[in-house]
Parts: sequence; structure tokens; C-alpha cells
Amino acid sequence: MFRRIFDMENPLMRALGAICDLLVLNILAAVCCLPVVTMGAALTALSGQMLRYIRGEDSGVVRPYFRAFRSNLKQGTLLGLLFLAAAAVFFVDYQMAAAVMPPLRVAVVAAALIVGAIALYAFALSARYENTLWNTLKNAASLSVAFFPKTLGMLLFTVGLWVVCLNFFQYALPVLMMFGLSLPAYICALLLDGVFQKIEPENENKESDQ
Repeated sequence: MFRRIFDMENPLMRALGAICDLLVLNILAAVCCLPVVTMGAALTALSGQMLRYIRGEDSGVVRPYFRAFRSNLKQGTLLGLLFLAAAAVFFVDYQMAAAVMPPLRVAVVAAALIVGAIALYAFALSARYENTLWNTLKNAASLSVAFFPKTLGMLLFTVGLWVVCLNFFQYALPVLMMFGLSLPAYICALLLDGVFQKIEPENENKESDQ
């Protein structure tokens, strides 16, 4: 009986192992985000590593994550700075709209969600494929529209988790500290896996025709 309980193929042990992996990846991503300027590279590496994790393409999490972080340092950092600048603009616009014309806040929030959706795809695309910054953003925008139900699911979970946790910050702080980055990345990877499975055969066919 005890042998079955502690068997690594046991569903309970696999679930506990997945929780531990998410915790470790969350800590790694949070530490790599601390310099702020490397936030984009940290999130790009997290997105790419999470997709490889659910596909079983990598064994372990620490070394593959740092390997992904190094390989995505340049473009991931640029993406991060771009989206941080956009977030700052939306924050200022929201404050101004609240003071001058409150109904405009809806438009600001809507625009921020659109950019946020593009960011979710952009980090994953940058981690998965080699491309220019402009093409990565363009492809991210196209995919966010083409796979709108998945885009909506990613936004609802990611934004919803943070909104709930911030509104109940005192109680939700442990959740944010342990899974605030890795859990949304995991859910997004589950949804993005289907997207990439559809577009990757197209990319392979294009490469074979060249």
C-alpha cells in the first residue's frame, strides 16, 4: 500500500511533483524579474519553459529555465521594456481619465487588455521561435484575434487571478508569492499548446518547400 502511495507514477505524487515544479519556476521567474529591465526575458523564459514542461520536452526545471533565460535575454528584455512602457502609459491615461472624464476609463482598460493579450502571445512566440521583434509582435496580434476564445481564457484567468488576489491581498499574498507567475503561465501554456500545434505544421511545410 505504502509503495503504491509513494510511487512516482501515482496521480497524487505526480500532482505534488507538478506543484513543486510550479513553485520552483515561480521563484526563478520572480528572482529574474527583480532587476525590472530583465522582466521580459524572465517572462519569456517562463512561458517557453512552461510549454516545454507540459509537452514533456525537458527533464528538470532549473537548468532549462536558466538556459531559456540566457537565450531570450536580448529580445525578451526588449519586449518587456516595450510592454512596461505601454503599461505606464495606460496607468497615466487611466488616472487622467478618472479625473477628467471617468467613462473613458473603460476605453483605457479595453486597450490595456488588448495589449496584454498581445503580450501573452509575444512572450510565448519569442520563446518558441526565432523572429524579429516586429514580426513577433505582428504574429502575436494576429494569433490573439484568430484564436480569440483561447485569448479570452488566458486573459480571464491571468487578470482574474491577480484582481482577486490584490483585492484580498492579506489572505492571497502566499498564493501570489508561490504561484503568482507560474500558475498563469501554466494555464496559458495549456491553451497555447493547441495554438502552436496548429501553426507548427504550417511552419514545417514552409521550411521544407524552401
